[in-house]
Amino acid sequence: MSNSDGTAGCRDLIADLAAAVGAQHTRTDEDVLAPLLVDERRRYHGHALAVVRPADTAEVATVVRLCAAAGVAVVPQGGNTGLCGGATPLREVPSVILSLRRMREVRDIDRLGRSITVGAGATVS
Repeated sequence: MSNSDGTAGCRDLIADLAAAVGAQHTRTDEDVLAPLLVDERRRYHGHALAVVRPADTAEVATVVRLCAAAGVAVVPQGGNTGLCGGATPLREVPSVILSLRRMREVRDIDRLGRSITVGAGATVS
């Protein structure tokens, strides 16, 4: 599958993902995908069918289930700031980027323990 070959399976998966998380949070536009397909150091360049931005863990589970059923890899991205290319989808493997950026909530601040509990998409900046 690829977003350029127009296969029915790809279209069906993207439609199912859009139904699960909302069309505005399921994107296949090249300009939206481009910055997500390159690692922080610009050493690794990948390819993905779409980027999906779930709002919570229930939507994450649905996205993973749909992709697994379609035989499509899921590549999670938090801040996409890693330096090893682990969040860059492989060109050779049909993939969907699971962007966690909508999951940025601050859940707890423990001033005494000097810790913070945040959502999976929270960044340090």
